[in-house]
Amino acid sequence: MWRLIMFTQTTWSASSCAGSALRPACPCRPRWLLGVALLLLPFWFGVWPGVSPLLAAESHPFRAQEFVTAHGVRVYLVENHRNPMVEMRLWFRAGSAYDPPGKEGLANITAWLFNEGAGDMDADAFHEHLDYFGIHLNADTTRDALTISLTTLTSYLDEACAALGQALLRPRFDPDALARAVADRKAKLIKEKEKASIQAGHLLNALIFANHPYGHPTHGTLEGIDRITLEDVRRFRADGLHSPELVVAVAGDIDQPKLRELLERPLSGLDAQPSPWPALPQAVAAPVGRMEHRHLDVTQSSIRLGRVAINRHDPDYYPLTVLDHILGGGSTSRLFQQIRDKKGLSYGVSSTFSPLAASGPMVVALDTKNTSVPEALALARAEMTRLADADVDEAELADAIANLTGTFALHLDGLDKLASTWATIGFYRRGSDYLEKWPERIRAVTREDVRRVAKRFL
Repeated sequence: MWRLIMFTQTTWSASSCAGSALRPACPCRPRWLLGVALLLLPFWFGVWPGVSPLLAAESHPFRAQEFVTAHGVRVYLVENHRNPMVEMRLWFRAGSAYDPPGKEGLANITAWLFNEGAGDMDADAFHEHLDYFGIHLNADTTRDALTISLTTLTSYLDEACAALGQALLRPRFDPDALARAVADRKAKLIKEKEKASIQAGHLLNALIFANHPYGHPTHGTLEGIDRITLEDVRRFRADGLHSPELVVAVAGDIDQPKLRELLERPLSGLDAQPSPWPALPQAVAAPVGRMEHRHLDVTQSSIRLGRVAINRHDPDYYPLTVLDHILGGGSTSRLFQQIRDKKGLSYGVSSTFSPLAASGPMVVALDTKNTSVPEALALARAEMTRLADADVDEAELADAIANLTGTFALHLDGLDKLASTWATIGFYRRGSDYLEKWPERIRAVTREDVRRVAKRFL
């Protein structure tokens, strides 16, 4: 069932990034060149509408080359030699859902420490080395995965992969680095207590995923982070970074023989046995919904309604994607039209379906002034009920499908997006034809499909 959370909104905002965000970039020539290359990417890829030159030039523009290394790593490569850059993403099955009870935040602390020194180089030396060659090397966590991103000019690809190998195989985990990581995470968590939208999301998540590993924030809790030791980090890394659990996705100026050669050393040094962690238990929607209100002494409230939905392999994945778009997926959605355009009760209102390995959430989110909470909430519930009890007409369905398929290429118009997308496809085992088939599978959704999933989820 659906859960409702309300929090009061403040204006403070924060961003989070593991690792090197603490240090300014070195003002050296390779970093400057990488900045120019990033600035020129839109010109290399072209401008929508129409498919960009990168996408139009290939008979199967979204298809990746696939291969498996001798140690069981699944690799996806999208070659593009139009600009001298390479984007690489590595996803391990080591997200926050695998945090030990009582040490929530361990996965994120492990990711934070990823580029804080390796081999003979302490954190300062390692960052200076990366900056000299203009290499971006960072790690972060989702609920399901520990993710590593690498961005480099092609001319420094050898140095970038060597640095990646050092970070993967010879991490230092120095005590002072752990102290910085803990201080940084705690400071962000304390700041987040001032932001009602974040707190509402955390509380809703804890309610809909009660007694499930998804229930705590990906960045952990203040109490959990305080208990983390270097031994915990070493154990988590040893248990989570196994080659059979790893997916690598690469997009850019490199061919398959060269990529195989560069990946051989860092990936062959990983543990080739499967992770000792079992698969996550499937999350199940609560049989009865509930509402919770937490008071803060400011003028605007955050409202979050949510429930457990499905994962990417459920037969209703594509119909739910269309339903979500109709309900709150954009400026033409029902929630946006009713709550923002007609009533002016919120600057923005949306619904979001986030599939995860063990079934992800579907969430409706809006912020409004305190005096408008009853009206805004009633309108949101009314639209959800109306969509569950009635049919969508052909025009509304056609508009939703056109919007989804018409903006599809925008999600793939850069090397970073291609690498990230293929990492997601590989990690969740969506199939080599996923991108090619996605538009036609969306177009195949019928009014009956939308009616069925509306009754199932709303």
